[in-house]
Amino acid sequence: MKQFKLISILACSIFLGGCLQQKPLEELGLVTAMGYDKEDELLRGTIVYYEFDPLHTNDSKMVSTLSNTSKGIRQKENLSSSRKLVSGQLRIAIYGEELAKEGIIAYIDTLSRDSEVGTMVYLSVAENSAYELIHNSQQSEEITNVGTYLYDLISQNVEAESLVSPTLHEFMQCYYSEGRDPVLPLLDFSDDTLRIKGLALFKDDKMQGSIDTDKSFYLKLLLDPYRAGTIEISLPKNDMGNHIKKREQVQNKDENLFVSLDHLESSVDIKLDDAKANEYSIKVDVVTRMQEISEDYDLGNPKALIVLEKAISKVMERKMEKIIAEFQNLGVDPIGFGNYYRSKVGYEKFSREKWQGIYPGATFSIEVKTKILRTGVMD
Repeated sequence: MKQFKLISILACSIFLGGCLQQKPLEELGLVTAMGYDKEDELLRGTIVYYEFDPLHTNDSKMVSTLSNTSKGIRQKENLSSSRKLVSGQLRIAIYGEELAKEGIIAYIDTLSRDSEVGTMVYLSVAENSAYELIHNSQQSEEITNVGTYLYDLISQNVEAESLVSPTLHEFMQCYYSEGRDPVLPLLDFSDDTLRIKGLALFKDDKMQGSIDTDKSFYLKLLLDPYRAGTIEISLPKNDMGNHIKKREQVQNKDENLFVSLDHLESSVDIKLDDAKANEYSIKVDVVTRMQEISEDYDLGNPKALIVLEKAISKVMERKMEKIIAEFQNLGVDPIGFGNYYRSKVGYEKFSREKWQGIYPGATFSIEVKTKILRTGVMD
């Protein structure tokens, strides 16, 4: 009896397995990047897909078409391809700036519902149009596949802690959080180079503005602890006292000196001190190594090192004050101050609308403490 049941189960497994739809790799177009743009009243979809061919490596192609919906785009794109297009290898989705300003949650939601697409797919915004970014990148001799190239570009900057991770999962998490807004990498193609120009700032799902890569450092400093960050900081020479050594040769006439820091580790403590007045205190501790300094500075003097640490802290405090004020003017909250407010007042007294009304009037007291553990090369 047991043998009969076992034989029946094996027979059913073989029968059902034979009914599964087979997808030979040689017959598929593996989509690695997709872009969306608003064009008149229609949606332009652009994809890059890879055709597996042992005789022709790195054989990627681009298809672009117009439709009313993202699903309609996929149907038309299949009509323009000799291979069946599948999304299982999708690496990145790119949204044109005009579309991003109107709102992208409908397209991201469709992406999140696609069972072939993983939640670790990267999302991004093209400074002009996704079509132009992809098309120009495809023409570059150095880029064989835009999707994998962009994925590697973003991935290595996330790992180097130069960029906030922009996965589909993290965007959706921020979007549905009532106390924090999403950010995405802002991409640009110029001078035959594909690069990350900064971060696109969102309020809900609509892009409100952007910041450059220098400001992105301070956003991440407030958002996540650094473990091995790097930054170049400009410091006023007037804050250095007389610790800059005089040289016989012509001195650098620049009013600032420049310090390169690496192996930067940080921690941040954000507290809502007064819920009624919406007053916050922010304390940031930074431990770092100075890799390079643009002047002959008296680093052997402990007092001179303390002056340098205080000057770095002062610049960081000023930079963070400015970036928070910029966020308030745009009405975006990528740091998540709303979550701190909600945890203090409770869910019953918090609403998204209320927070957006009081956020621009919030005040912040910022204190940074910098410790330089050791020094590196002096220029």
